[in-house]
Amino acid sequence: MSIQSSVSFSRRDFLRVSTAGVVLAAASDALAEADPKCPRCGGIGRIPLLTGKPFVWLKGTTLPKLESFVDEDFCPICQAGGDKSDLVADFKAKIDGAVEANKTWEERTGWKLVCVVTRHAAIHTQLKTTEARAVGTAIETLMDHLKRISGSLALATTRPDQFGLMLLWEKSSWEAFRKVMESMYSLNQLGPSWTSAREFNAFDHVDVPHTYETPHTIKSRPPSCGAVFITARRQLQLAARWRAPFWLAEGFAAYGDNVVHKINRWFTVYQPRQMLVGDWMVEARKLVAERNQRPWKAMFKRELIDWEVADHIQTMSTAAFLFESEPAKFVGYLKRLRNGEQELAALEEAYGLPLDEIEQRWARWIAIKR
Repeated sequence: MSIQSSVSFSRRDFLRVSTAGVVLAAASDALAEADPKCPRCGGIGRIPLLTGKPFVWLKGTTLPKLESFVDEDFCPICQAGGDKSDLVADFKAKIDGAVEANKTWEERTGWKLVCVVTRHAAIHTQLKTTEARAVGTAIETLMDHLKRISGSLALATTRPDQFGLMLLWEKSSWEAFRKVMESMYSLNQLGPSWTSAREFNAFDHVDVPHTYETPHTIKSRPPSCGAVFITARRQLQLAARWRAPFWLAEGFAAYGDNVVHKINRWFTVYQPRQMLVGDWMVEARKLVAERNQRPWKAMFKRELIDWEVADHIQTMSTAAFLFESEPAKFVGYLKRLRNGEQELAALEEAYGLPLDEIEQRWARWIAIKR
Protein backbone atom coordinates (compact mmCIF):
# COMPACT_ATOMS: atom_id res chain seq x y z
CA MET A 1 0.00 0.00 0.00
CA SER A 2 1.12 3.57 -0.53
CA ILE A 3 0.74 6.63 1.64
CA GLN A 4 1.08 10.34 1.25
CA SER A 5 2.82 12.27 3.97
CA SER A 6 3.45 15.91 4.67
CA VAL A 7 5.07 17.95 7.37
CA SER A 8 4.39 21.47 6.14
CA PHE A 9 3.92 24.33 8.53
CA SER A 10 4.80 27.91 9.26
CA ARG A 11 7.88 29.16 11.07
CA ARG A 12 5.71 29.76 14.12
CA ASP A 13 4.41 26.20 13.99
CA PHE A 14 7.96 24.94 13.55
CA LEU A 15 9.15 26.64 16.69
CA ARG A 16 6.17 25.39 18.66
CA VAL A 17 6.55 21.78 17.59
CA SER A 18 10.34 21.58 17.65
CA THR A 19 10.34 22.92 21.19
CA ALA A 20 7.75 20.30 22.14
CA GLY A 21 10.25 17.59 21.26
CA VAL A 22 12.29 18.65 24.27
CA VAL A 23 9.56 19.86 26.61
CA LEU A 24 7.63 16.61 26.43
CA ALA A 25 10.61 14.67 27.67
CA ALA A 26 10.49 16.15 31.14
CA ALA A 27 8.36 18.08 33.55
CA SER A 28 8.83 21.82 33.21
CA ASP A 29 10.56 22.18 36.56
CA ALA A 30 13.00 19.38 35.80
CA LEU A 31 13.70 20.69 32.32
CA ALA A 32 14.63 24.12 33.64
CA GLU A 33 17.42 22.55 35.70
CA ALA A 34 18.59 19.90 33.23
CA ASP A 35 22.15 20.29 32.01
CA PRO A 36 22.19 20.38 28.18
CA LYS A 37 25.72 18.95 28.29
CA CYS A 38 24.89 16.17 30.75
CA PRO A 39 26.68 12.99 29.62
CA ARG A 40 23.91 10.75 30.98
CA CYS A 41 20.62 12.30 29.84
CA GLY A 42 21.83 14.64 27.12
CA GLY A 43 19.90 17.55 28.57
CA ILE A 44 16.52 15.80 28.76
CA GLY A 45 16.58 15.51 32.55
CA ARG A 46 15.26 11.95 32.60
CA ILE A 47 16.52 8.48 31.77
CA PRO A 48 14.63 5.31 30.83
CA LEU A 49 14.09 2.57 33.43
CA LEU A 50 13.18 -0.11 30.85
CA THR A 51 10.65 -2.03 32.91
CA GLY A 52 9.59 -4.13 29.93
CA LYS A 53 6.00 -3.61 31.04
CA PRO A 54 3.84 -2.07 28.28
CA PHE A 55 1.26 0.55 29.17
CA VAL A 56 -1.82 0.30 26.96
CA TRP A 57 -4.91 1.79 28.58
CA LEU A 58 -8.39 1.98 27.09
CA LYS A 59 -10.49 5.02 27.98
CA GLY A 60 -13.49 4.00 30.05
CA THR A 61 -11.70 1.17 31.86
CA THR A 62 -10.16 1.29 35.31
CA LEU A 63 -6.84 3.10 35.32
CA PRO A 64 -4.14 0.87 36.86
CA LYS A 65 -1.75 2.06 39.55
CA LEU A 66 0.58 4.25 37.59
CA GLU A 67 3.50 3.82 39.98
CA SER A 68 4.20 0.41 38.47
CA PHE A 69 4.13 1.77 34.91
CA VAL A 70 6.45 4.75 35.25
CA ASP A 71 9.44 3.73 33.15
CA GLU A 72 11.50 6.88 33.55
CA ASP A 73 13.56 8.33 36.35
CA PHE A 74 15.23 11.64 36.99
CA CYS A 75 18.78 11.82 35.67
CA PRO A 76 21.10 10.78 38.53
CA ILE A 77 23.71 13.32 37.42
CA CYS A 78 21.89 16.57 36.67
CA GLN A 79 18.53 15.82 38.33
CA ALA A 80 19.63 13.91 41.43
CA GLY A 81 17.10 13.82 44.25
CA GLY A 82 13.98 14.05 42.09
CA ASP A 83 10.74 12.85 43.67
CA LYS A 84 9.13 9.85 41.98
CA SER A 85 5.70 11.15 42.95
CA ASP A 86 6.32 14.00 40.52
CA LEU A 87 6.86 11.48 37.74
CA VAL A 88 3.60 9.73 38.59
CA ALA A 89 1.69 13.03 38.70
CA ASP A 90 3.16 14.06 35.36
CA PHE A 91 2.22 10.70 33.84
CA LYS A 92 -1.35 11.09 35.10
CA ALA A 93 -1.55 14.60 33.67
CA LYS A 94 -0.49 13.33 30.24
CA ILE A 95 -3.15 10.62 30.34
CA ASP A 96 -5.81 13.13 31.35
CA GLY A 97 -4.69 15.39 28.54
CA ALA A 98 -5.05 12.55 26.03
CA VAL A 99 -8.59 11.83 27.24
CA GLU A 100 -9.50 15.50 26.89
CA ALA A 101 -8.06 15.53 23.38
CA ASN A 102 -10.21 12.51 22.55
CA LYS A 103 -13.33 14.28 23.79
CA THR A 104 -12.44 17.30 21.69
CA TRP A 105 -12.09 15.14 18.57
CA GLU A 106 -15.44 13.53 19.29
CA GLU A 107 -17.01 16.98 19.43
CA ARG A 108 -15.31 18.11 16.22
CA THR A 109 -16.22 14.99 14.25
CA GLY A 110 -19.52 13.98 15.83
CA TRP A 111 -18.17 10.42 16.13
CA LYS A 112 -17.75 8.11 19.08
CA LEU A 113 -14.01 7.45 19.12
CA VAL A 114 -12.17 4.70 20.94
CA CYS A 115 -9.20 6.10 22.85
CA VAL A 116 -6.14 4.03 23.69
CA VAL A 117 -3.36 5.72 25.64
CA THR A 118 0.26 4.61 25.70
CA ARG A 119 3.27 6.26 27.29
CA HIS A 120 4.20 8.11 24.12
CA ALA A 121 1.07 8.35 21.97
CA ALA A 122 -2.70 8.35 22.07
CA ILE A 123 -4.79 6.53 19.48
CA HIS A 124 -8.14 8.10 18.60
CA THR A 125 -9.94 5.68 16.36
CA GLN A 126 -13.02 4.16 14.80
CA LEU A 127 -11.39 0.74 14.93
CA LYS A 128 -12.63 -1.98 17.24
CA THR A 129 -11.21 -1.93 20.75
CA THR A 130 -9.20 -5.12 20.15
CA GLU A 131 -7.61 -3.59 17.07
CA ALA A 132 -6.97 -0.31 18.86
CA ARG A 133 -5.28 -2.10 21.75
CA ALA A 134 -3.08 -3.96 19.27
CA VAL A 135 -1.98 -0.63 17.79
CA GLY A 136 -1.13 0.63 21.27
CA THR A 137 0.88 -2.50 22.04
CA ALA A 138 2.80 -2.13 18.77
CA ILE A 139 3.70 1.48 19.61
CA GLU A 140 4.86 0.45 23.08
CA THR A 141 7.03 -2.26 21.49
CA LEU A 142 8.60 0.31 19.19
CA MET A 143 9.28 2.82 21.94
CA ASP A 144 10.73 0.20 24.28
CA HIS A 145 13.13 -0.82 21.49
CA LEU A 146 14.24 2.74 20.80
CA LYS A 147 14.89 3.37 24.49
CA ARG A 148 16.73 0.08 24.99
CA ILE A 149 19.05 0.53 22.03
CA SER A 150 19.80 4.20 22.68
CA GLY A 151 19.87 3.95 26.47
CA SER A 152 18.17 7.32 26.57
CA LEU A 153 14.95 9.21 25.89
CA ALA A 154 16.42 11.08 22.94
CA LEU A 155 14.16 9.15 20.57
CA ALA A 156 11.19 8.96 22.92
CA THR A 157 10.07 12.53 23.52
CA THR A 158 6.39 12.47 22.52
CA ARG A 159 3.65 12.17 25.11
CA PRO A 160 0.01 11.12 24.67
CA ASP A 161 -1.52 14.50 25.43
CA GLN A 162 0.43 16.11 22.59
CA PHE A 163 0.93 13.28 20.08
CA GLY A 164 -2.30 11.66 18.95
CA LEU A 165 -2.93 9.46 15.91
CA MET A 166 -6.33 9.44 14.22
CA LEU A 167 -7.05 6.00 12.76
CA LEU A 168 -10.21 5.97 10.66
CA TRP A 169 -12.40 3.27 9.12
CA GLU A 170 -13.38 3.44 5.45
CA LYS A 171 -12.72 6.18 2.95
CA SER A 172 -15.99 7.95 3.70
CA SER A 173 -14.64 8.75 7.18
CA TRP A 174 -11.35 9.84 5.60
CA GLU A 175 -13.20 12.31 3.40
CA ALA A 176 -15.25 13.58 6.33
CA PHE A 177 -12.17 14.02 8.51
CA ARG A 178 -10.42 15.96 5.77
CA LYS A 179 -13.30 18.43 5.88
CA VAL A 180 -12.81 18.77 9.63
CA MET A 181 -9.11 19.47 9.07
CA GLU A 182 -9.92 22.05 6.41
CA SER A 183 -12.18 23.82 8.89
CA MET A 184 -9.29 23.98 11.38
CA TYR A 185 -6.36 24.85 9.12
CA SER A 186 -5.78 26.92 6.02
CA LEU A 187 -4.61 25.16 2.87
CA ASN A 188 -1.24 26.81 3.39
CA GLN A 189 -0.98 25.26 6.85
CA LEU A 190 -2.05 21.87 5.52
CA GLY A 191 0.74 21.98 2.99
CA PRO A 192 1.24 21.42 -0.74
CA SER A 193 0.64 17.67 -0.47
CA TRP A 194 -2.82 18.05 1.04
CA THR A 195 -4.77 18.00 -2.21
CA SER A 196 -3.05 14.97 -3.71
CA ALA A 197 -3.25 13.11 -0.37
CA ARG A 198 -6.98 12.65 -0.99
CA GLU A 199 -6.09 9.66 -3.18
CA PHE A 200 -3.88 8.02 -0.57
CA ASN A 201 -4.65 6.52 2.82
CA ALA A 202 -2.48 8.49 5.24
CA PHE A 203 -1.40 12.04 5.90
CA ASP A 204 1.33 12.78 8.41
CA HIS A 205 0.11 16.15 9.60
CA VAL A 206 2.31 17.79 12.21
CA ASP A 207 -0.53 18.09 14.75
CA VAL A 208 -2.69 15.07 13.95
CA PRO A 209 -1.38 12.33 11.67
CA HIS A 210 -4.31 10.38 10.26
CA THR A 211 -4.83 7.18 8.31
CA TYR A 212 -7.73 5.02 7.26
CA GLU A 213 -8.22 1.30 6.83
CA THR A 214 -10.85 -0.79 5.04
CA PRO A 215 -11.98 -4.43 5.20
CA HIS A 216 -9.65 -5.00 2.26
CA THR A 217 -6.50 -3.37 3.67
CA ILE A 218 -6.61 -5.14 7.03
CA LYS A 219 -6.47 -8.47 5.22
CA SER A 220 -2.97 -7.60 4.02
CA ARG A 221 -1.59 -5.75 7.05
CA PRO A 222 -2.52 -4.87 10.65
CA PRO A 223 -3.62 -1.27 11.31
CA SER A 224 -0.55 -0.86 13.52
CA CYS A 225 1.79 -0.69 10.49
CA GLY A 226 1.00 2.92 9.62
CA ALA A 227 0.88 4.00 13.26
CA VAL A 228 4.30 2.55 14.00
CA PHE A 229 5.82 4.00 10.81
CA ILE A 230 4.54 7.49 11.60
CA THR A 231 5.52 7.27 15.28
CA ALA A 232 9.08 6.20 14.48
CA ARG A 233 9.48 9.01 11.98
CA ARG A 234 8.11 11.55 14.47
CA GLN A 235 10.61 10.53 17.17
CA LEU A 236 13.49 10.99 14.75
CA GLN A 237 12.24 14.31 13.39
CA LEU A 238 11.78 15.74 16.87
CA ALA A 239 15.25 14.58 17.94
CA ALA A 240 16.66 16.41 14.90
CA ARG A 241 14.26 19.34 15.28
CA TRP A 242 12.75 18.57 11.86
CA ARG A 243 16.15 18.87 10.18
CA ALA A 244 16.71 15.18 9.40
CA PRO A 245 17.28 14.51 5.69
CA PHE A 246 14.37 12.83 3.98
CA TRP A 247 16.21 9.56 3.31
CA LEU A 248 16.99 9.20 7.01
CA ALA A 249 13.46 10.01 8.20
CA GLU A 250 11.92 7.55 5.74
CA GLY A 251 14.52 4.90 6.43
CA PHE A 252 14.07 5.18 10.19
CA ALA A 253 10.28 5.00 9.86
CA ALA A 254 10.56 1.81 7.80
CA TYR A 255 13.07 0.48 10.33
CA GLY A 256 10.47 0.95 13.07
CA ASP A 257 7.94 -1.02 11.05
CA ASN A 258 10.50 -3.79 10.57
CA VAL A 259 11.43 -3.90 14.26
CA VAL A 260 7.83 -4.30 15.37
CA HIS A 261 6.28 -6.37 12.59
CA LYS A 262 9.34 -8.12 11.12
CA ILE A 263 7.86 -7.41 7.69
CA ASN A 264 7.73 -4.09 5.88
CA ARG A 265 4.25 -3.22 4.67
CA TRP A 266 4.16 0.56 4.95
CA PHE A 267 6.01 3.21 2.98
CA THR A 268 5.72 6.73 1.65
CA VAL A 269 5.31 7.37 -2.07
CA TYR A 270 4.04 10.26 -4.12
CA GLN A 271 2.91 8.10 -7.01
CA PRO A 272 1.13 4.74 -6.73
CA ARG A 273 3.60 1.97 -7.54
CA GLN A 274 4.22 -1.69 -6.86
CA MET A 275 6.25 -2.19 -3.69
CA LEU A 276 7.90 -5.22 -2.19
CA VAL A 277 6.19 -6.52 0.95
CA GLY A 278 8.56 -8.57 3.07
CA ASP A 279 11.53 -8.40 5.40
CA TRP A 280 13.52 -5.52 3.96
CA MET A 281 16.52 -6.41 6.11
CA VAL A 282 16.77 -9.71 4.25
CA GLU A 283 16.33 -7.85 0.97
CA ALA A 284 19.10 -5.43 1.96
CA ARG A 285 21.49 -8.35 2.42
CA LYS A 286 20.62 -9.52 -1.08
CA LEU A 287 21.16 -6.01 -2.40
CA VAL A 288 24.67 -5.89 -0.93
CA ALA A 289 25.52 -9.47 -1.87
CA GLU A 290 24.62 -8.75 -5.50
CA ARG A 291 26.37 -5.35 -5.33
CA ASN A 292 23.24 -3.56 -6.45
CA GLN A 293 23.29 -0.93 -3.71
CA ARG A 294 23.42 2.73 -4.64
CA PRO A 295 26.46 4.78 -3.51
CA TRP A 296 25.50 6.77 -0.44
CA LYS A 297 26.32 10.12 -2.01
CA ALA A 298 23.87 9.31 -4.81
CA MET A 299 21.31 7.98 -2.33
CA PHE A 300 21.45 11.21 -0.34
CA LYS A 301 20.56 13.25 -3.43
CA ARG A 302 17.62 11.24 -4.72
CA GLU A 303 14.14 12.75 -4.45
CA LEU A 304 11.38 10.55 -3.08
CA ILE A 305 9.40 10.86 -6.29
CA ASP A 306 12.28 9.05 -8.04
CA TRP A 307 12.72 6.29 -5.47
CA GLU A 308 12.59 2.71 -6.62
CA VAL A 309 11.98 -0.33 -4.42
CA ALA A 310 15.71 -0.70 -3.79
CA ASP A 311 15.91 2.87 -2.46
CA HIS A 312 13.32 2.13 0.23
CA ILE A 313 15.19 -1.02 1.22
CA GLN A 314 18.62 0.62 1.27
CA THR A 315 17.58 3.67 3.28
CA MET A 316 15.87 1.45 5.86
CA SER A 317 18.98 -0.71 6.29
CA THR A 318 21.18 2.41 6.43
CA ALA A 319 19.09 3.90 9.24
CA ALA A 320 19.14 0.54 11.06
CA PHE A 321 22.93 0.34 10.80
CA LEU A 322 23.57 3.90 11.92
CA PHE A 323 21.28 3.43 14.94
CA GLU A 324 22.05 -0.11 16.07
CA SER A 325 25.80 -0.26 15.40
CA GLU A 326 26.66 2.85 17.44
CA PRO A 327 23.53 4.33 19.07
CA ALA A 328 25.37 7.05 21.00
CA LYS A 329 26.93 8.33 17.78
CA PHE A 330 23.53 8.19 16.08
CA VAL A 331 22.04 10.39 18.80
CA GLY A 332 25.04 12.68 18.39
CA TYR A 333 24.38 12.82 14.65
CA LEU A 334 20.81 13.93 15.28
CA LYS A 335 22.05 16.60 17.70
CA ARG A 336 24.36 17.94 15.02
CA LEU A 337 21.50 18.07 12.54
CA ARG A 338 19.37 19.79 15.17
CA ASN A 339 22.06 22.42 15.56
CA GLY A 340 22.02 23.12 11.84
CA GLU A 341 25.09 21.23 10.66
CA GLN A 342 25.17 20.10 7.04
CA GLU A 343 24.01 16.52 6.51
CA LEU A 344 27.28 14.96 5.31
CA ALA A 345 29.57 16.90 7.64
CA ALA A 346 27.32 16.04 10.61
CA LEU A 347 27.45 12.34 9.75
CA GLU A 348 31.23 12.21 9.35
CA GLU A 349 31.85 14.24 12.51
CA ALA A 350 29.44 12.15 14.59
CA TYR A 351 30.93 8.82 13.51
CA GLY A 352 34.51 10.07 13.26
CA LEU A 353 34.98 8.55 9.82
CA PRO A 354 34.81 9.64 6.19
CA LEU A 355 31.61 8.74 4.37
CA ASP A 356 33.21 6.01 2.25
CA GLU A 357 34.39 4.13 5.31
CA ILE A 358 31.01 4.43 7.06
CA GLU A 359 29.41 3.07 3.90
CA GLN A 360 31.80 0.12 3.83
CA ARG A 361 31.02 -0.66 7.46
CA TRP A 362 27.31 -0.60 6.62
CA ALA A 363 27.83 -3.15 3.82
CA ARG A 364 29.75 -5.48 6.17
CA TRP A 365 27.20 -5.02 8.95
CA ILE A 366 24.19 -5.69 6.77
CA ALA A 367 25.84 -8.79 5.30
CA ILE A 368 25.84 -10.51 8.71
CA LYS A 369 22.72 -8.88 10.22
CA ARG A 370 20.16 -11.44 11.35
